[in-house]
Amino acid sequence: PGSVLLLGGEPGIGKSTLLLQVAAGVAATGRTVLYVSAEESAHQIRLRAERLGALRPRLLVVAETSVPNVLAHIDEVVPDLVIVDSIQTVHDPDVASAPGSVAQVREASARLVAVAKSRDLATVLVGHVTKDGALAGPRVLEHVVDTVLSFEGDRHHGLRMLRATKHRYGSTAEVGVLEMNGGGLAAVADPSELFLTDRRRGVPGSVVVPA
Repeated sequence: PGSVLLLGGEPGIGKSTLLLQVAAGVAATGRTVLYVSAEESAHQIRLRAERLGALRPRLLVVAETSVPNVLAHIDEVVPDLVIVDSIQTVHDPDVASAPGSVAQVREASARLVAVAKSRDLATVLVGHVTKDGALAGPRVLEHVVDTVLSFEGDRHHGLRMLRATKHRYGSTAEVGVLEMNGGGLAAVADPSELFLTDRRRGVPGSVVVPA
């Protein structure tokens, strides 16, 4: 409660899928989740939720890009978890800059973090990354959140990695390994076996080494 998590990753890697599954899991325990979609319509989110089997009565979705309106929805719903997808596409109308600009990202994140801390509200912000893999927007974004997670992988391959580059409440030495399939993302119980699936046995020069 009160923690703010920043999830970064390339477009199409599966950030929204992962968070929708997480939101459904939290809502299934009887807690209220508000999913704020600033990039897709509520209908698009519902279609994905149906495909993932993630429809829950306490999982509420709103398509909104204005920070004051997002805060008004939080006042109305009083959720236990808020997901904002993404921080680069929400904006504060009082700031005379385009959405995604340094000023807008800084102001929007500051207001959302302040609400999270004052209400003990768990908050997840989705962030885009640049071509070189760095989080887009000002570095201040990484400093104001409690946890920074990086979601990595190849869009043409099912394997995904979830790494913590900053974590105030735990270790950054752990890696989550997931696999994308028709039903969404599934945890991989034995990553070693998965990494060896493409290996051809009996081929000279093919070696497995634990390091």
